[in-house]
Amino acid sequence: MSGRILNREPEVRLPLARIGKVKIGMKSDKGYPASVDYFIPQGKYAGMFTAEYGQKPQTIQIVFIDDNPSLSCDEEYEYRDDDGRLFAKGNGQVFSVWDGKLYKELSVADYPDLMDKVITKCPAKKGWYVSLRLRFIIPKIRGVVGYWEFSTKGDASTIPNVRNTFDAMLENRGFVRGMIFDLNVEFAKSNKPGVTSRYPVVSLVPNHSEQNVAMVKGALMDVQPVKQLTGEVT
Repeated sequence: MSGRILNREPEVRLPLARIGKVKIGMKSDKGYPASVDYFIPQGKYAGMFTAEYGQKPQTIQIVFIDDNPSLSCDEEYEYRDDDGRLFAKGNGQVFSVWDGKLYKELSVADYPDLMDKVITKCPAKKGWYVSLRLRFIIPKIRGVVGYWEFSTKGDASTIPNVRNTFDAMLENRGFVRGMIFDLNVEFAKSNKPGVTSRYPVVSLVPNHSEQNVAMVKGALMDVQPVKQLTGEVT
């Protein structure tokens, strides 16, 4: 088993504040978690999201504002023992691993089979736990400037779909910043015999269609500078 290996730049913070989250889950009437095949906004500006995309959008347009994966498309790996104690944690390239006394920082560059060795040293039923976080702006939402966040734990479907597209575009073009992507979600059915369950799968699709380009340009042109208030506000 191997993690995601990327040559990352020194981590810096995004120049914008987080203004909301986008999710594909909710609580049922009985309070149980339930997956959905549409995006649900959360946060102070959720109403602005809904005003542009409606109640149950399955596709939204996003733009990354940094080429650094640790800021735009960040994976996190966690490994816990059967009692829930953290044994190892990392980003696919560098890991903090418990050696019995303290957490020791190890890199995949030095130990290519590091993740497999963790499994061997600390057998656990759940294995490696992987999550992915996207941070992006939504150009169609006008009047407020900040980034939105989407997180997922779909390590068998959504995570490879999104990560592989992001990495391929970054490798082939040398950048992802400023590119227009469609973030899509739809239900997929389980292929296991006798299982009828379904689950949401998110995909990331580069889309510089005329419609998307015109939408982004229109959003940028519509941004008005904040006017300074002088005197008494009436």
